[in-house]
Amino acid sequence: MDTAYPIRTDRLLLRPLRTEDVDVIVAYRNHPAVSALQDWELPVTRDRVERQVAETWVDLEPGDSRNIGIEFDGELIGDVYVGLDEHNRPGEDGVAEIGFTLRPEYQGKGCATEAAAAVVDDLVSRLGCHRIVAQLSPQNDASKRVLERLGMRPESLAPKSYWWRGQWDDNLVYAMSADDWLDRGAQRRLPTDSP
Repeated sequence: MDTAYPIRTDRLLLRPLRTEDVDVIVAYRNHPAVSALQDWELPVTRDRVERQVAETWVDLEPGDSRNIGIEFDGELIGDVYVGLDEHNRPGEDGVAEIGFTLRPEYQGKGCATEAAAAVVDDLVSRLGCHRIVAQLSPQNDASKRVLERLGMRPESLAPKSYWWRGQWDDNLVYAMSADDWLDRGAQRRLPTDSP
C-alpha cells in the first residue's frame, strides 16, 4: 500500500503531528471557542498531547485512530481525526470516522472543509473505505456545515445518549457512502459550459 502522508492541497499540508506541535495543540484544544463542543476531557494536558504525538506513524492503519496535522503557511492550525475500522483491509471495504479541530483564527475560512475533503478522498480512493461517518453534538452548527459541504447528511439522532463532561448530550451522526463521495467528485469535474 502506498503511503499518502503528507498530503498537499491547494493551501494546506496534512501531516503527522510532531513534538514541536505540542504547545500549539494544548493551546487550541483548551481554547473555549474550540473545546466547547468537542468531546475531549478538559483541561487537555501537555502530558496527554506529548503521548499522542510520540506515537510516530506514516499512514493510517486498520483498527487505529490518528490525528492528522493541518499546516497552513508552515504553521499548525488544527487537525483532522480519523478512526479507521479494523475491517478496512485490502479486499475488505471498511468504515472510517472523521472529525476536525481548528484554531479559532482559522475557522470560517474553508480550511476544515479543504482538509477533511483531502482526507475523505484518501479514505475512499486509496484505502477503499465504503462508508464515512462523523459524530457530533447537534449544537455544533459549524461542523454540520463542513460535513454538509463534503456531501454528508444527517443519518441519526440519539437523544441523551452520549455522556460528556458530567451530563448526557444528544449524539448526531452524519454519514455518506463511498459512492456518494465519488459521484460528487464526478459532478465537480463535469464541464459547466456546453461546447
